[in-house]
Amino acid sequence: MHAQHDDDHRGTAAPQARSATGAHGHVPADGHDHTDGHDHADRHTRRTLVGVAGAVGAGAMLSQLGTAGGLLERIGLSAEAQAATAACVLTPQKTEGPYFVEEGLNRSDIRTDPSDGSTQAGVPLALTLVIVDGADGCTPVGGATVDVWHANALGKYSDVQSEGTKGKRFLRGSQVTDADGKATFTTIFPGWYQGRAIHIHFKVRLYDGTSRTFEFTSQLFFDPTLENQVVATSAYGNRGTPDTSNSRDGIYGSDGGTLVVALTGTPSTSLAGTHVIGLSNAPATTTTPSTGSAGSGTGTGTGTTTGSGSSAGTTSTAAAVEAAVKTVRWVRTSTGRRILRMTLDLDETVAVNARLTRNGTTIVRRTKASLGSGTRTLDLRIPVRSAKGRARLAVTFTDGTGATKSVRRNVSVPKKA
Repeated sequence: MHAQHDDDHRGTAAPQARSATGAHGHVPADGHDHTDGHDHADRHTRRTLVGVAGAVGAGAMLSQLGTAGGLLERIGLSAEAQAATAACVLTPQKTEGPYFVEEGLNRSDIRTDPSDGSTQAGVPLALTLVIVDGADGCTPVGGATVDVWHANALGKYSDVQSEGTKGKRFLRGSQVTDADGKATFTTIFPGWYQGRAIHIHFKVRLYDGTSRTFEFTSQLFFDPTLENQVVATSAYGNRGTPDTSNSRDGIYGSDGGTLVVALTGTPSTSLAGTHVIGLSNAPATTTTPSTGSAGSGTGTGTGTTTGSGSSAGTTSTAAAVEAAVKTVRWVRTSTGRRILRMTLDLDETVAVNARLTRNGTTIVRRTKASLGSGTRTLDLRIPVRSAKGRARLAVTFTDGTGATKSVRRNVSVPKKA
């Protein structure tokens, strides 16, 4: 039997700071404006849903994520998976536990051990996390650093002396979210160990320049029926089913249902899932160096819908993206078409992704693969059908090294002519 981990202060519920969790979309790179059409809700292939997303009733906030043109559809989720993860809901922050290690491994496939090139056995899992500002219409948060770490098929964490894995770095890694707030990891379905339900740890950190401005840490869980099918496969050591269910797990608690990942696929061969992590009041500016290093700052993010992140400490020495949104103003064409005109101050050549959203639905978006240094203008042409009112503008800059900067601000769409 695997030695019991004190991983998550077992038996003690995690602090009840909360965040919102919800969804997001894919942006074409053709440099043209795109509006949120309503004629393609069924274009994605349906797949069998083998997991559940957990309770989304109490605390449900913004339900536009799964509508036609919403963020979930734009990243290609099946209809069933959209239904399971559509709502922005209030979900709990969970403890980091003692096995987080600042490895600095910026990679998508976390199955391998860099020390010897070996690959961890287990049922492959394609895990996509979508980071949004859950307190502000589920606007995608680009440039967020997302760390993931978890036990292997036999229930062991890497790079832990007590596990006999010191120096190994399997099943650990980080990714920086793209302009759509998305970070994708290739991993395996975790194994179980004594006293804990099967889970995956994740941490989301935001930066402004080299200072950490926000941090949110929690855990993901899975449907027990699915778990039992996975651990019955040979890679999991014929150890039987987990000794601790979600309902009996001291960290899962009474509110862990919102952290259960909806999965598709076949438990014996491969699985895939997308889960939306809603940050409460994410900072308006996020800059992530190309290194993706997380550093050692002390920023923390509250989980309440009125909370905010705060920070102290330098986290990286890499240069920040030299780009800014200088001004934003409304103009009209001779026919009365509304245009949101941005003046950009660029000190280097960057790619630009601009999106205007309302309640999780994209109103208009535009991408530019390359804008040279200098003062530049970028226009978003508002669709005629779009109503007046509050909306959220998100602009993401990416430089030649892969470093990103994301700027978000509220705007008020004027009435139609």
